[in-house]
Amino acid sequence: MEQLDRALKLHQLLLDYRRPISQCLILERLECSSSTFKRLLDLLRDRYQAPIIWDRAARGYRYDTADGRFTLPGVWLTESEAFALLMANSLLQEVQPGLQQQGMAQLLVRIGELLGPQWQSQAERLRVESIGRQYVAPELFLPLVQALFTRHQLNFVYRATSHEAKVRQVSPQRLCWYRDNWYLLAWCHGRKALRLFALSRIAEPATLDEAACEREVSELDALFANGYGIFAGSALKRAELRFSPSAAPWVKDVQWHRDQIQTLKEDGYIHLSFPYADQRELVRDLLRFCGEVEVLSPSDLRQSVIAVMQAGLKRHEAETSVAQPMSQ
Repeated sequence: MEQLDRALKLHQLLLDYRRPISQCLILERLECSSSTFKRLLDLLRDRYQAPIIWDRAARGYRYDTADGRFTLPGVWLTESEAFALLMANSLLQEVQPGLQQQGMAQLLVRIGELLGPQWQSQAERLRVESIGRQYVAPELFLPLVQALFTRHQLNFVYRATSHEAKVRQVSPQRLCWYRDNWYLLAWCHGRKALRLFALSRIAEPATLDEAACEREVSELDALFANGYGIFAGSALKRAELRFSPSAAPWVKDVQWHRDQIQTLKEDGYIHLSFPYADQRELVRDLLRFCGEVEVLSPSDLRQSVIAVMQAGLKRHEAETSVAQPMSQ
């Protein structure tokens, strides 16, 4: 693998230089000896029919082609590129199981040949744990991706959180991976607005012949640029939060929002401020720090957090009172 890696670097050197390159410069760039360089030349010339010649007039090596360029047959990767692709595949396999068998199996075989028999054990050193992921079947995922890139409209049955299933006709715009789950950002022709659809709630996707309508990139970016989390909105409020010192290790190095303002007080408390458009996701996140965070403002966010905490306490108190006679 090391020899092939250097051979590919030599190939790239010959492409990058507009004039013949001297052997001294090649040895310096490849950090190899003259004998190793000769072996690399033989490898490229014999196995890949690379037309590398010594130009006596220019006293350097070059490709013997009209434009001085040459394309190696097949797909060739350096060792670092191959390992990077292996890592990307491991991540993709965890993010969306099933795609490996359908799209990358043959490519992974080729990478295995490049890296040698030990590559599989090395790849297994990368461990990705996706907690809370909602399952999306590969046979559903791929049609959505194909419609997205071929720019066709889609029909599908969508079951929202209200559990009411409705048929939607959309023009897909973007596929989003957010907090271990897939979402489709699309223009909904029924609502005549951009909507976000959880892939786990989509069923019976069908690609239509109609071309997808295109939305401005600025419009797509603006949907998530200002507010907090996955819920979009244009009417922004600003959350003012105070975290206790015990929560500091889990708060101070976290980016809650791109426009957040964080202040570490002398007493160890952290003051955090950022904009949000919809409080649903924010309230759930704040409950993770239940006894360690205080919502200073706005008042409606503060009251929502208090109401959810009180409801939780009532539920636990009810369960406790029921359980007491059983323990006596």
